[in-house]
Amino acid sequence: MKNIPKILLSVILAVALAFSFSSCSKSVELTEENVIETVAVVEESLKKFDSKKLEKYVKSSTLSTIMRYAKEHKQFKELGKAIFSGLSITVDDVDIKNQIVTVTVKNKDLSSVASDFAEKLKNNYSAVELLNKLDDDDFLDFSLNQLVESMDAVDDETEVTVTLNVKKGDKNLVLTFDDDSEDAVSGGALTAIKNIYK
Repeated sequence: MKNIPKILLSVILAVALAFSFSSCSKSVELTEENVIETVAVVEESLKKFDSKKLEKYVKSSTLSTIMRYAKEHKQFKELGKAIFSGLSITVDDVDIKNQIVTVTVKNKDLSSVASDFAEKLKNNYSAVELLNKLDDDDFLDFSLNQLVESMDAVDDETEVTVTLNVKKGDKNLVLTFDDDSEDAVSGGALTAIKNIYK
């Protein structure tokens, strides 16, 4: 009788382990359901600017750079949240054979606000000076807070259809963002920021 609780516990752990392995392996499969689920995870992660999830589910050079700074400076995390606060992504088509997903992206039109901000920085600082400023919390507080406030005040929207590549990662699917898709999801903000110093 004393062995029954141990046996029951072993069975419960084995079932839980089997479920965890099956859910992990399922999420790596390139199926329409998993692609749609991955797009939903990416949308939510962008809105919260969840660096850990974004690193896991997204391949994007510009986002990776901002995420790297966001780990060390909360101002970049707040900037990420401001950029993606109005984001919505709708799946239009999943092409498993070609490993692509076509999505319609809506966000605030942040291109003008971000371009104005980028131009101001470019006029005031050289590339080297600006790079040094990225570790200056007082500068980040002042500059990025102004940008975030400007983004929050934007009412205009943009809607773009883009195609994303879908790849298998170690434990999940990964969406690859090129320049066009970075521009689309960010309402033009990432391109403007990236173009500060080409």
